[in-house]
Amino acid sequence: MSSSLLSILTPSPPAAKPPLSPAVVSSQLPKNVSGRIAGLYELSLTRHPLYQSIVGSRVLKAPMFNSAYTGPKLADLDVVGADATISPQQEIQFTGEVLLPIDATQTANYSFLVNRGGASSPGPIMGRPGIAFDAVVDVTTGSDGITGTVSLLNSQYQEISTTTLPASSVQVAGETVKVTVPSSLLPSSAPPSAHPRSKSESYAFSTSVPGNSESDVAGFAPEYTMIMINASGSRHH
Repeated sequence: MSSSLLSILTPSPPAAKPPLSPAVVSSQLPKNVSGRIAGLYELSLTRHPLYQSIVGSRVLKAPMFNSAYTGPKLADLDVVGADATISPQQEIQFTGEVLLPIDATQTANYSFLVNRGGASSPGPIMGRPGIAFDAVVDVTTGSDGITGTVSLLNSQYQEISTTTLPASSVQVAGETVKVTVPSSLLPSSAPPSAHPRSKSESYAFSTSVPGNSESDVAGFAPEYTMIMINASGSRHH
């Protein structure tokens, strides 16, 4: 399994403890970007009020780097939105959006954290107790190419299985990353006693750089909660 948000959920050996002093954060923005993009990027470097809109399974938000993040503040890790829909063919298409086009040669993780119905709050991420999940759909970029995986987790956030997706299931283009997952790879974890209508999946999108610390997680959409995965064309609040 490549380094990703999953790695912060697995205890590390003593030698892998994070440094006592946080690393110096580097801010990077390409030249010749529009004033709007530059303004949004500068906004993302500050602790600003939460500007976020959720309609159905889609979230749009003003970018804001995770306050614990100490990695390079690259615009293609600066989260601005996400969506997830279930097709009539019972495939879930996850879409994550960032501020500027993704450099697929850069080592990074674009992760969709999925609650299959059985995860309960609080979740494992400090400052994000409302983000509780029992599966991770992870897209990894880097010099070795683009890889998509689906990992199922137990209640202790330990991996119980990992499936590598075919290359055709993953697309990284411009500011978006898309990954299509058969619903069968994300089986419901809701208890048998749950009402059928309550057996619904929810998700959140995150970006991160390799590492085993929450300081490697760059951003989230939505920021503090999960949102439902709707059938294609559904936009219910």
